[in-house]
Amino acid sequence: MFAEKHYPETMLPEELDAYLAKGWYRMGQTIFTTHYLCFGRTFYSAIWVQLALEGHSFSKSLRRIIRRNQERFRTELRPASITPEKEKLYSKYRAYFSGMLAPTLRDSLLDGDEFNIYNTFEVAVYDGHRLAGLSYFDLGAESAASITGIYDPVYQKYSIGIYTMLMEIVFCQQTGLKYFYPGYVVPGYPRFDYKLRIGDVTYFDLSTDSWKPFRELDEEEIPIRRMERKLNELQQYLLHRGISCRKLHYPLFEANLFGFWQASYFDYPIFLLCSQEENTSNYTLVVFSPVENKYQLIQASLFDDMQFYFNDAYMGSFDKRFHFLDILAVEKIVSSSDSASAIAEALVSIMS
Repeated sequence: MFAEKHYPETMLPEELDAYLAKGWYRMGQTIFTTHYLCFGRTFYSAIWVQLALEGHSFSKSLRRIIRRNQERFRTELRPASITPEKEKLYSKYRAYFSGMLAPTLRDSLLDGDEFNIYNTFEVAVYDGHRLAGLSYFDLGAESAASITGIYDPVYQKYSIGIYTMLMEIVFCQQTGLKYFYPGYVVPGYPRFDYKLRIGDVTYFDLSTDSWKPFRELDEEEIPIRRMERKLNELQQYLLHRGISCRKLHYPLFEANLFGFWQASYFDYPIFLLCSQEENTSNYTLVVFSPVENKYQLIQASLFDDMQFYFNDAYMGSFDKRFHFLDILAVEKIVSSSDSASAIAEALVSIMS
């Protein structure tokens, strides 16, 4: 699955290491992974990144940020806590931030609960007695994950957000950890590019299930772009064979993260809709899997989950001519092949 979420009751340090090494990340007290995102009405790939800590040193510009802020502020690293002072800072930052954030710091870190299953530390930055910035990071046995960073907008010019992340990295190096995980970056959506500043990172490659140098990432091979290109090629081939299919984007690809029930939710952001059985809710779809590097012919059906929630205003922003806006569940994979002709033959067999 491209989007998956677990609800652990405990999290041992070694377990966190294993999750992080596969491109997972915590959200509240859950832990999840996703490989595609939708901002506005544009679809992107989420590219998880990792920094190897052994022998790592910061660039001159980052060392300058550290030196300037250590001269200007008092910085404390310690086990994490949530206090009224920190909630007040979070509220200030949330009002300033242009994206979506949880209502409170407690909601963001603990899902509103009292108990934290993660071994979380914090970096607190003070201007005298005033809390100017704050970040949280989780420790595993050999790795750490940066979770969230906030700051008072008054101090924006000091780059406190990147500074606290750099302090997390310094702490992890001093404690002998091997890897630092800042989360994902999103090619084509620069809001997350600051994570690439921390050093020579690697990225999690879906097709090989391994980490590769980010500098070697071919933009044309980014999963969402490759998926779209391969589906365009197949659509043209099928049209030449007299088989008509519509290419649709699917905003509900993260249903696995938000559904109340365990189900085989369809989780591809783009697909070819090749047929719908008459008077039924059954569909024949074709996708391209960047994991297997193959086309897959899938039979799917509408999933009737009345407890499923997606914002109506958000869903209403999509044009039904180009987007499929009902929840789909996979019934079965009929055929899988890297050959367009094999998929065409399988389609003909189903539709005849």
